[in-house]
Amino acid sequence: VRWAKASIPSIMAMSRHGVGVLSRVTKEFSGSGLLGGQSQLQTQTLFSWERVRAAASSLGFLGWHRTATKKAGGTSRNGRDSNPKYLGVKKFGGEYVIPGNIIVRQRGTKFHPGNNVGMGRDHTIYSLVTGQVKFSVDEAAGRKKARKYISVVPGEDRRLRRWQKK
Repeated sequence: VRWAKASIPSIMAMSRHGVGVLSRVTKEFSGSGLLGGQSQLQTQTLFSWERVRAAASSLGFLGWHRTATKKAGGTSRNGRDSNPKYLGVKKFGGEYVIPGNIIVRQRGTKFHPGNNVGMGRDHTIYSLVTGQVKFSVDEAAGRKKARKYISVVPGEDRRLRRWQKK
């Protein structure tokens, strides 16, 4: 508790000017209690920052937090991009392939599987045998658009034989 000797006019002046002193005026007689009838006024401050800090620390409050004063920025609606999918023809006509080689990665059936090739769940066309890739077009009378087929002509990879000779 903080005690400060003050007169009534000074207390009224502090409260008028917004100092924010909440006070209780107590009449106290000094010494033996009479002293010629002179009385002194003492104020007991009811509000102090020390009390606020003590109460806050007892409740688990660790410190003051300063809030942001900058206005929040807007959001952007674009700013996204997907990873590349690396689609397209991987082995061209006339190239030699071994079983499991991917010939075409595609979305949908731009190319249809022919002989000695398989098609995966994502329409990837891959080789089932060792041989040479062959592209062909089938112009059927009942369809509006001609279908492109990919096949593998079985045969030994001539490149391997060439490497073995050296």
